[in-house]
Amino acid sequence: MKNYNSIIIGSGLGGLIAGATLALWGKKVIVLEQHYIAGGCATAFKRKDYLMEVGLHEIDGLNETDPKRPILELLGVFEEVEFLKVPEFYHLKKQNFQCTLHHGAEAKAKLIADFPDSKVEIERFFELINRLYTEMRRLPRSKWLNILLYPLMPFLIPTIIKTSTMNVGKWLDANIKNEALKNVLTANLGYYTDDPYNLSLMYFLMAQGSYLNGGGNFVKGGSQSLSNYLVRFIEKRGGQVLTGKFVEEILVENNQAVGVSYRDTFNTSAAKQSLYADTVVANAAQPIVAQMLPEPYRSKLAQKVAPLELACSLLTIYLGFNTDLKKLGVNHYSTIIQGQKDYKLKDVKADSQGDWAQKSFTFVNYGRIDAQLAPEGKTVAVICAVDYLKEWEGLSEAEYQQKKERVAQLFLTRLEAEFPTILEYLECYEVATAKTIKRYTLNPQGTPYGYVQSVKQTYPKRDKLTASPLKNLYFASAWAPSGGGYSGAIYSGFMTASKMKTQVKWHNYPPSTLADERCVKLLAKEFIAHNTILLTFEKPKDLQYKAGQYAVLRLNNPRYTELDMPLRPLSMVSHPDEDTLQFAMRLSDSSFKKSVVEMAIGDTATIFAPMGNFTLKGKNKRIVFLASGIGITPVLPMLKTLEQQQFAGEVVVFYSNKTEASAAFHNDLQHSTLANYTYLPVFTATQKRLNTDFLKEHLHTLTDCDYYIVGTNSFTKAMQELLLKENVPATTIFKDDFGG
Repeated sequence: MKNYNSIIIGSGLGGLIAGATLALWGKKVIVLEQHYIAGGCATAFKRKDYLMEVGLHEIDGLNETDPKRPILELLGVFEEVEFLKVPEFYHLKKQNFQCTLHHGAEAKAKLIADFPDSKVEIERFFELINRLYTEMRRLPRSKWLNILLYPLMPFLIPTIIKTSTMNVGKWLDANIKNEALKNVLTANLGYYTDDPYNLSLMYFLMAQGSYLNGGGNFVKGGSQSLSNYLVRFIEKRGGQVLTGKFVEEILVENNQAVGVSYRDTFNTSAAKQSLYADTVVANAAQPIVAQMLPEPYRSKLAQKVAPLELACSLLTIYLGFNTDLKKLGVNHYSTIIQGQKDYKLKDVKADSQGDWAQKSFTFVNYGRIDAQLAPEGKTVAVICAVDYLKEWEGLSEAEYQQKKERVAQLFLTRLEAEFPTILEYLECYEVATAKTIKRYTLNPQGTPYGYVQSVKQTYPKRDKLTASPLKNLYFASAWAPSGGGYSGAIYSGFMTASKMKTQVKWHNYPPSTLADERCVKLLAKEFIAHNTILLTFEKPKDLQYKAGQYAVLRLNNPRYTELDMPLRPLSMVSHPDEDTLQFAMRLSDSSFKKSVVEMAIGDTATIFAPMGNFTLKGKNKRIVFLASGIGITPVLPMLKTLEQQQFAGEVVVFYSNKTEASAAFHNDLQHSTLANYTYLPVFTATQKRLNTDFLKEHLHTLTDCDYYIVGTNSFTKAMQELLLKENVPATTIFKDDFGG
């Protein structure tokens, strides 16, 4: 039985815009997202005091002539979401040369001032952009009118036709002599792809022209604010957005998409569910969608898109600085740093695929605007460079982490060479690779851009290349005709909804809400140590997990939201056999923690679980836990499991805290029923920190144990290095992957 007008697979901007538009038009919509956060690349995550922006550096245009503006106005976006104009397009910096490319009316004039001998060429470039935009506005919106006018197109839209058949590199080489000027005009090519000689001139001019004429903008509070607004918009109009739901199948009857089957992304023991609708919108890559279809549609779509070339990916290093970077001479919002001295347009592709120590990168200082990503006096920034999944394939987890750190240090060293002493203020950093993007978005090759906007794959050809193989299945994403980026996703979502409005035979369905059984009530909360709280929730139906695993706890109605996300990964303190679910955490001044303190009994949260592989391996007869602070939480259920198994081997718990008052579960840890159990608390306010001598004193032999390490990153790293130095086999050292 059908219950919805449209099921949307994925909550990236394309899916959310399509869903919001359909909801505005009175359609009953449900969005199913496999990740526990809605937004796709338009999301954020919290590290220490910093709200890390995942994807957005700047979104183009939003001026009065920008075609995105009426879409966002229609959805009321500007009423609740603030867009901040960034100071300039970007600043290019390389050895013995630097230049700032500006936005708006002053862009052309300042560029001519920097390159007076190239005035005619610069004016030609801007004139081509203006002609292209004029012709784009002339294009008829009706498909049938397009067909009727097709013979006249060479006369009506000559610039569109010319630029759609030429690549960027070829045009620039033919029309601009100054190599430095070509370099300046294309320095941000990584916004789109990795090769000017494989990028459609039409696509480049449309995108670049929108930045140059309309300026660049950042969403205040991060792009998650835009995603959150669209979720609320859908829900206020009777729709629903469910995260942590993985669609496995698109259901087909009589050559039409009629619904989907899905499961819980994390709790694989939960039963598969099916939903039915008039239409299905896939906010996902076509190769992924193909795997959801039955035959013959699966093969038909897979074979159709198989020849299409995928775009590059990105490596991003998220940075938190405990100072205002302007004090260190970082005077630009976006600085593009090129490593090769004689960098030319023909070198772009080789540079993108070259040595990390020389590869060009963009450094974005969000502190140049009121981004609301960090407390006053601190700054969020990112380093971003072109990346490829092949760089990270075939590596073990240890090798992958080591390579990430090596690459990060190369870029950080280069950053400090440009801005001396900057690393003295670096408080935290995190590296995301093409593999990271693939993990969280599922995109093939980890590309956020979809298919390359090459001459062969750009409008109008792209429309046919990416068309749906069956009725009532639509695409709205970076993989659809309008392409990647925030603008492409917004256009895609709206154009898809507009097409559906006239093509679909809609039905009326009564209002209803799909019950989310992961939504549970708070049953109790208590302080169990200094500044440490224990929360007891109802246990979600059908939740099964192993001792040591963790969950993501999302507060459904947080009282505070400033500079934070309403969720945290937390180890499950309760044992899998217990009827309730418990979490313990240290308190702080973060909005999430303050909201937790003020939760009332009966308030609800949503549980995404189970996650992680920090579980008992059962390899050795001697088990050693090395824990610090609140990291003790997964150890409690692991000890209970060993008690249930009547484990007869030796079990030793080393637990480090500053004081006894701050040691959570200190009393519980003293009363285990294990046959050969030793509990060794270490209070660093009065004792030495855990070291080799202390371990040897109590374990005697270190090489015949299984070690489970859990605590802060610095504690975990120190303990692992200590053990490896003592020739403990790496295969017997298990680190907590909490939050990983």
